[in-house]
Amino acid sequence: MQSCLGLYIEENIIKYAKISKEKETIKVDSFGVKFYDNVEKAIKQIIEETASYKTPISVNLKGEQYNFFNMFSLLSKNDLKKAIDIEFETYCNEKGQNANSYETRYAAVTNLEDKEKVKIIFVNSPKTEINKAKQYLEGYKLINISPLSMSVANIAKLNPRENSLIVNIEENTTITTVLDQKIYDVTKIEEGSGAILQKINAKENSYAKAYEICKNTTIYTSEAQEMLDISISTYLEDIMPTLYTIVGKVQKILNESVEKIEKIYLTGTAASINNIDLYFQEYLGDIKCEILKPYFVQNLSKDVNIKDYIEVNSAMAIALQGLGQGIEGINFKKPSLMDKMPEITITSNKKGKENKKER
Repeated sequence: MQSCLGLYIEENIIKYAKISKEKETIKVDSFGVKFYDNVEKAIKQIIEETASYKTPISVNLKGEQYNFFNMFSLLSKNDLKKAIDIEFETYCNEKGQNANSYETRYAAVTNLEDKEKVKIIFVNSPKTEINKAKQYLEGYKLINISPLSMSVANIAKLNPRENSLIVNIEENTTITTVLDQKIYDVTKIEEGSGAILQKINAKENSYAKAYEICKNTTIYTSEAQEMLDISISTYLEDIMPTLYTIVGKVQKILNESVEKIEKIYLTGTAASINNIDLYFQEYLGDIKCEILKPYFVQNLSKDVNIKDYIEVNSAMAIALQGLGQGIEGINFKKPSLMDKMPEITITSNKKGKENKKER
């Protein structure tokens, strides 16, 4: 059975999930949320608590940006890469940036607006951010650094021909457009749960308390407020402006989508806010809005509330990426010599036992 520890790291918070996979069976061995002042110390505690000293580790990419290029579909693999590199260098020159200061990856999808071209989803991140992740996890078995927006679909049960948006409201918000089970577009919004938590933290002087308040806050629809005469709570004034910005961006994406979107999945820290799905539903009309539940949830422990699993959706998605699920070629962790070395099996002559030599 393969195992991977998924770490979703943002400012002050780490979400983690250790996942085991054997064929199609997925098991969540341990998971949780940890607040930190020292990220390296927090990671060490998680690894100790989950007994993951030798377990492969997968972590989210930080500081990433997205660009989209259209290329002729008949280009060879080498020519396509050269053309993409030229596009990115041109983009950097226009922005006054150094292309060499970024690590880049890309995925190609069919261009639905021009069948003779492919659409390139191009992701770049400062090499300094990637080096930070490597530094945090030095001495452990880091195998994968991937953008969460391109990994989050790993936990969704998406039907063929289903067109959907996955709105992941973490520190920043990403909106991933999935058409017919394929990621077609990604939009990143700087506003997200990070802005909400900072506002509440300014009142409570505790990030952990701000996180719990956010989770336990209830949004009431306009109709409910009128019927029950509910006053807006102190914390809703910290939450609603960010959600209003996000729902407005979602509406814009729906209006501009090349295909009709039938469903919206909500995930991330803000998805724990009670009735957030009803809030989105109220604004977006006939498009079904629901909280994203991991497709393998039926195999999980019945002793744990489903909301507790949903809380670490991001960590589970990243862990599955480390287990080889999802889009290939978006791993920003270049394999080291140690990563490439196969495990050596030594057969002992004593009682015919086999022992695995760890590297």
